Amino acid sequence: MTNDESRGGVASVAKACKVLRAFSPTVGVLSVRQVSARAGIPRSTAHELCRTLVAEGMLEGAGGGYQLGPLLLELAGQIIERTGLLRAGEGILDSLVRAPEQDAHLCQLTQGWIVYLDRNSGPSHVPAANQVGQRAPAHLTVCGKVALSWLPFDKVVAHVEKCCAESAVPPPDLKQLEAELTQARQDGYLASRSVQQGRTSVAAPIFDSSGNPLGGVSLSGPAGMFTTAVVESARVSVTNAAGLIGARLISAAPEWTR
Repeated sequence: MTNDESRGGVASVAKACKVLRAFSPTVGVLSVRQVSARAGIPRSTAHELCRTLVAEGMLEGAGGGYQLGPLLLELAGQIIERTGLLRAGEGILDSLVRAPEQDAHLCQLTQGWIVYLDRNSGPSHVPAANQVGQRAPAHLTVCGKVALSWLPFDKVVAHVEKCCAESAVPPPDLKQLEAELTQARQDGYLASRSVQQGRTSVAAPIFDSSGNPLGGVSLSGPAGMFTTAVVESARVSVTNAAGLIGARLISAAPEWTR
């Protein structure tokens, strides 16, 4: 019996999920050999799984290798649409970016992960690792931290441990993380210089009609640009933006959920 079967799972499905997780925004096209190495499965198994996933629309051929397929976009769209967060944020990021090299993000919290739903950049359009559609452990992002700050810390720890295991990143200092999340909850926002080197990010949480954190809105730019006055201005901007998005969500929610 395989480890996946002993945990009550179906081994072939678990392996297919490992294949899909082998892809990332920075590694979009993989050969069978690369899929095998990144997923930790035999090359022959990787080859057969890739062929099957192509037939089902989960992968597609690309330059002698494979890339994520269109069916994943359709499925992801259903998840995003379920919360209505992207629709509620329409047009709001436009007002946040007020200087070159700044950018704003709208993010959704999903079981300890942050998914970047939208990005609005200034004229300079600075390259960023956090691209639209990317998923990252929430505790490594400013939007994620500000959303996690509204969850019980034992639940945060469970999310962190799961995300670290799945993404093979080292666990954080939990005492330091708890102190940062406690402060973010007290302040109602979070300003951080540790998420992206050389840049400062300011974020505020977005809540659903029940007061649960759904994600966050952030504004970031070169650290030297974010003086005390600019951080305060960004705080007001992202807090207002998050409040407006939350209000739109509440007004669009069915009456029985309010």
